[in-house]
Amino acid sequence: MFKVLTIFGFLILMGCGNSTGEVSVGDKLGVVESKTNIGDPSAEMYEDSWLPMDVRKDMLEDLLSKVKSRELKVFDFLPGELIPMQDSVLDDIFYHIDTEYVEDEFGYLEPIEIEETLDASGIVYLKFKEELYYDKSTGGFDKRVKYVCPMEQVYDEDGTIRGYRGLFWIKLN
Repeated sequence: MFKVLTIFGFLILMGCGNSTGEVSVGDKLGVVESKTNIGDPSAEMYEDSWLPMDVRKDMLEDLLSKVKSRELKVFDFLPGELIPMQDSVLDDIFYHIDTEYVEDEFGYLEPIEIEETLDASGIVYLKFKEELYYDKSTGGFDKRVKYVCPMEQVYDEDGTIRGYRGLFWIKLN
């Protein structure tokens, strides 16, 4: 009962911005964020709630291909306002060379160049910015995804998962 009252209270408050004070069919209530686990191909058990592996792979390859070719606009993953990502920063996410230093037998540090490319299998979450709409005639809600953010797993040096990192926001057409 509390949930029902909370939802109706929210709808009444959001509808107060209307001149009539009512929420009409298809009124935009606001922008919400959500996140979903699309699956981890390296997991010991692939869960049924995740996207099927082939669908997940095809979707990510297509989406990242459109980002790389600049067919879709990309924004920095920062809280607050969406800021267009610089091409050089985007290129660096897809491919860059890191230098690590290893100590040789004489105690000198030797540089080792490591090429790093974006591995789509490391993307396990998608975060969304969605517009939320209410349909008064049916009492239903509708969400339209406006932006999506692929989030990759980040590991500690010992191989344990440290957390997740948002790569960038992608504006969907």
